Amino acid sequence: MSRSRGGAPGKPGQQGHAPAPTRADERAAALFDRIEDRLRDAPDGFHDARPPASADALTEAALPDDERALWRRWDGIDFAAGEARLLPCREIAGATAAALGEGLIQAGDRVVAEHGRDLFVLPEDPWAEGAGVVRVEEAGDRSPESTSVAHLVLGWLGEFQVLYDEHGDFREDLFGEDGEPTAAVQRKLCRRRLDFDPDAPNPRLRLAELLREAGEHVAAKAELVQVIKRAPEFAWPHHELGRTFAALGERERAVASFRRAAECTTSVPQQAFHLAWAAWQADDRQRPALAAEVTALRPEFALQQAGAVAELIERERFDAAAEQLAIGLAIGPGHLELLRLRGVLAQAQADAAAAPPEPPYPHDPSLDDDDELDDDDDALDDDALEP
Repeated sequence: MSRSRGGAPGKPGQQGHAPAPTRADERAAALFDRIEDRLRDAPDGFHDARPPASADALTEAALPDDERALWRRWDGIDFAAGEARLLPCREIAGATAAALGEGLIQAGDRVVAEHGRDLFVLPEDPWAEGAGVVRVEEAGDRSPESTSVAHLVLGWLGEFQVLYDEHGDFREDLFGEDGEPTAAVQRKLCRRRLDFDPDAPNPRLRLAELLREAGEHVAAKAELVQVIKRAPEFAWPHHELGRTFAALGERERAVASFRRAAECTTSVPQQAFHLAWAAWQADDRQRPALAAEVTALRPEFALQQAGAVAELIERERFDAAAEQLAIGLAIGPGHLELLRLRGVLAQAQADAAAAPPEPPYPHDPSLDDDDELDDDDDALDDDALEP
């Protein structure tokens, strides 16, 4: 299906009049106004929005009709002192050619934005990908990110409001001892993105992961059902749903979800990965056949799994190590290194249980999930968000 939606033909006798704004025009204007508000409210110099693109630059960029209006408002934006970028029109063709030459993107993609090392592209067929904008990671992995580029921009601005204060500095208590944002911060980032773009698959998938990790399995399942409805060929929500079913004790449904995840990818390593999780949850009758599939795809799977378990033990992530050990043994039940690591893990868990508990990490109530947003118009109305 083409991205270009075109416009309604004019009626006889109306050629001299500007066409009335459509609902799509009104929704776009609402999004742009909210982007403008957040750009204006940011610390001076924190974001750099460029003037509108010229007609020649828009032609050179070859943007689809339904995305071009954003560049008519701003021909590129640098966010958070360069942390992310909406590319100006004259950089789009070059960035696309470079990424295509490196084998990172597919024919028909247009690179329009960057965040860290990740690229954001307009795919040739957004309906097949599950979103209007697709994230392409450094290794080439693709995932559906947002409904449109305008939703992506607005979501980024919302995230930066969570992360940075009025001076452009990181807010306090964002990061845990591991240097990563705390679970509360990550939830708030996901919910802020979803306030602006409820159909965004990636943020909702990440929210579901956080809910599962917190033991909120029913809530996680509800989020994943929404993701799969919008992006049915996206493998990772099927995998995450399998993990959720496994946590709920629904092993048959877990196996089916992991199998479906394997069907949704053409990557052989990822197929083996998903099927190994299916083997872990399968009964004794199903497991040998699944293990054989994994070994045929990746003969070294059990050995690599042993390496992952050893690393998790070293990082004192014992629950994750136990899970990965069980998956490895489902594929290679007699693997000597995995059997050795089973004893190492048991000893490490016993030592940790005997150690005195560490003091709890300070809690910041301002980062609770049910916080009200900072201003009343942060959540767009249904019309403004309708795809």
